[in-house]
Amino acid sequence: MGAVLVASIALVVGLFAAGSEPQDFGIGGASLFTAWLLPLLRLISTLATVGCAGALLAAVVLLRVEGGPLGTQGRRAVRDASNSAIIWAVCAFLGAIVTASLLLDTPLRLLRLRLDDALGVPEVKSLLITGILVVALAIGIRRVQTSSAAGLGVLVAIAALIPTAVTAYPRNESYVVLAGAALVIHVIAATTWIGGLAGLVRYGRASRAGLPIVLDRYRQVAAISSIAVLLSGLLSAAGRLAAKGGGWGSIPHALTSDAYGVLLLVKLGAFLLLILLAYLHRSRAQTALSPEALPFWRVVGTELLIMALALGLSVALSQTA
Repeated sequence: MGAVLVASIALVVGLFAAGSEPQDFGIGGASLFTAWLLPLLRLISTLATVGCAGALLAAVVLLRVEGGPLGTQGRRAVRDASNSAIIWAVCAFLGAIVTASLLLDTPLRLLRLRLDDALGVPEVKSLLITGILVVALAIGIRRVQTSSAAGLGVLVAIAALIPTAVTAYPRNESYVVLAGAALVIHVIAATTWIGGLAGLVRYGRASRAGLPIVLDRYRQVAAISSIAVLLSGLLSAAGRLAAKGGGWGSIPHALTSDAYGVLLLVKLGAFLLLILLAYLHRSRAQTALSPEALPFWRVVGTELLIMALALGLSVALSQTA
């Protein structure tokens, strides 16, 4: 709950700091309530996505038993992934409705009269595709018994992340195309990194004997994911700033003067703090099984809170024009 609260506060503060808080569209258009629903649904969807990814990663990688069925924690992880996927799917479908209402400037109660227009909006179609894929994921993984079967669920989850990332940058300039491609990698890598840590906390602690193996596997996942997050994030941000400023040469000015750039710098600071915490994470790992393991789990908990902060800022960035 602490992570959810931190992410929510980061979202609201980020929106107001950037001047991107939802506005009332006036009589005849989408309501202020509808405008606030969009970032809220995006945040819940993001948290559910991370929960689903973390549970699947735990079942397939962190808790993997070579050549055998899923263990007790693995089966628990698969059920949790299915439950998170249901929330993710509901948010995707509701998000499609809200997005259509906002982009078509039509009240929710009248949206049924513009159904064809709504289905023609790329952002709406991407959310509907995501919702369908995630429903299939939730049903398909509900009762799987092996890590290989759960691995198919990982592929479906990755596929479900792509449509909304692809439609985030609809224009065709070279820097916008670069930003969109990098964003796809960024979303997948960040979801894996944060979800993996959430999976470590939820499932790794329950098996004291297997914790060293789980920790070692997570560190490998985190190392690869964090590098991918950094590189793809920088590329995506550079493309977005170039698009806002009209070219590559405008990036330095946009970074320091534009609201998007300011939020981006704050998010970069959170990333650097995560790198420091990851170092502490590794340095305390050898004490994780001792009676004095509390400092280790405090570092992990702090890391999760900083990740939640970054998630909230990410949603705020997606709302910033």
